[in-house]
Amino acid sequence: MESKRSAILVVESDEISVEEMSEILGQSPDRFRRKGDPGTNPGRTLKVNIWEVRDDVAREEYVGLALDRLWPRILPLQSGLVELSRRGSFIKLSLVQWISEADPHGPGFGIGVDELRFLAEIGAPLDVDQYVD
Repeated sequence: MESKRSAILVVESDEISVEEMSEILGQSPDRFRRKGDPGTNPGRTLKVNIWEVRDDVAREEYVGLALDRLWPRILPLQSGLVELSRRGSFIKLSLVQWISEADPHGPGFGIGVDELRFLAEIGAPLDVDQYVD
């Protein structure tokens, strides 16, 4: 596992292709995987198409910086994300954070009211994975 901090908007669908997601959203993903590709578990294949827009920062940087850089990229996608959600896609905002005593910013981060409203509108939960050195 890479030890960096990330903010990732993830869209998953078992029926809508990566290309159709991109067309609906008007944007290409930063990373994608297709149904049938090898999964993270050996011998298992993906059962969904995965479309991601992400921002990564170094392990010693504030995870809020990744969020701050991701919001302007994903907020304009709201109407397309609502459509994908209505069509059965699963959408989430995923944060990955490594925490250590050397962390200059502490383990916290903040999400503003407008951003929380956006997540609610698109039906996206916030998934936070925190790891300790």
